[in-house]
Amino acid sequence: MIHGTLQTVCGDCACSYQTVCHWVKEFNEYKESLSDCPRPGRPKSCVNEQTIASIKKDIDEDPHISVRDTNGLSYGTVHTIITEHLRMKKICARWIPHFVNG
Repeated sequence: MIHGTLQTVCGDCACSYQTVCHWVKEFNEYKESLSDCPRPGRPKSCVNEQTIASIKKDIDEDPHISVRDTNGLSYGTVHTIITEHLRMKKICARWIPHFVNG
């Protein structure tokens, strides 16, 4: 019944029947919100302005720095910051700005 009402109101944008069943179960167990509870551990993404600036500073000080030598972050996170946020790539063991045409 709830899913049918959602489909009437939202049309094709309505969530799936399984999602509605999950919500009904959660609210029957006295949950008051659809938001997730805080979880322990490292945040999903450490990419923020502070870490980007810190890595940029490290590269400016030593352009030969290794991805593994920066800030105790994972290899993938540091590589993403360098390549996607700082738009740099490694040439001849140095990090240099990479400019893409277009």
